[in-house]
Amino acid sequence: MDTIIGLGNAGCNIADQFAKYPQYKVYKLDVGLETTKTEFGIKEQDKIEDYEEKMPSTKAFFKHVNGEVLFIIGGGGKVSSAALTILHSLRKTRINLLYIQPSISLLNETQRQLERMTFGVFQNYARSGLFKRMYIVCNETIEESAGGLSIKNYYEKINEIIASTFHMINVYSHNKTITDTFCSPPLGARISTIGFSDFEKEEDKLFFSLDNTTDVVYYCAYNKEKLETDSSLMKQIKNAILKKKEENVRATYGIYETDYDDDYIYCVSHTSVIQRELGD
Repeated sequence: MDTIIGLGNAGCNIADQFAKYPQYKVYKLDVGLETTKTEFGIKEQDKIEDYEEKMPSTKAFFKHVNGEVLFIIGGGGKVSSAALTILHSLRKTRINLLYIQPSISLLNETQRQLERMTFGVFQNYARSGLFKRMYIVCNETIEESAGGLSIKNYYEKINEIIASTFHMINVYSHNKTITDTFCSPPLGARISTIGFSDFEKEEDKLFFSLDNTTDVVYYCAYNKEKLETDSSLMKQIKNAILKKKEENVRATYGIYETDYDDDYIYCVSHTSVIQRELGD
């Protein structure tokens, strides 16, 4: 996916992180933006429902957008209620939705109701095939995966983690492997999350606690020297895959050679089951 579209404050901030990479064309829509070729200013409304009812057409704004897109939106924001109207202008593209679940406990009642509604609606759109895939990530879960984050630049760091992880998964999914067992997940398993893995600790650090995972894909990026000298590496990978199979999860992997000093294992988990809010 070469086109990134961010809606609202959270969506636009993460889109800005993707803009650091030359592979992507980035579009942003939010209150306070001046309308340009890549930015669409939305009029501030008093009522949440007016963001949908009074949202002007974005058909001309997206006239050059085609193929596969990643649409990024944060739950609970007022502007998110305009999402379905905006997405209608993209119906001829293949839409992947990246949904950022905020800290639910910090939302007011109106924000909580809006978040609950959009979270459910988007998942049903994904299951029905209107979206190619819906990726869910949670700010609190990412914070835990990172081992805690300082207050300064808290959201900037979370956004950077989301964008860089998604970017690297995208890069490796388009690169040649040394060896792999990749196969497509079932068509119905369109609800997903991303994260990191540690095969030595037998641990997946997902960015959302996905219920009823049926499939997981690992992208294993190892230093060239390690691939040439570590005779136990293949056994470690196979043991991790076998453990998943014992949990009734279909697991596949690809191994990539890198020049990085450190090794990285990224994962994408899939399910067909509608997810509940954390804490429900």
